[in-house]
Amino acid sequence: MGPEFEKLSQEYLWSKLFDPDLMPEPFVNLGNWWGPDPKEKKQVEMDIVGFDDQKLNGYFGECKWKNEPISADILETLIYRSSLFPTPKKNYYLFSKTGFTDKCQQLAQQVDCHLITFDMM
Repeated sequence: MGPEFEKLSQEYLWSKLFDPDLMPEPFVNLGNWWGPDPKEKKQVEMDIVGFDDQKLNGYFGECKWKNEPISADILETLIYRSSLFPTPKKNYYLFSKTGFTDKCQQLAQQVDCHLITFDMM
């Protein structure tokens, strides 16, 4: 179900393209990404990566279809991996089947990450 949840999450963001509460600027492309992490010297994956037309805004997300809440570690990894892209403004999105831990919710508030559950979609 994981890959299907990733597609559904991407479709959700496309449907909210002009929602100013969720998108500061409309993106022009959005998909998943595989690429090198030069610091860790390995290939990494991100479920959602997108950019606006001037590449000033980056949109980064992770999708987890699990029967447990997403932990802050997932958001910390997302923040780190978004640093592989030189966009000045980074926008974060976590998608979860069941929710988020308290620690994840606290970190999300600090970095302005949107937390979206399956029920919200």
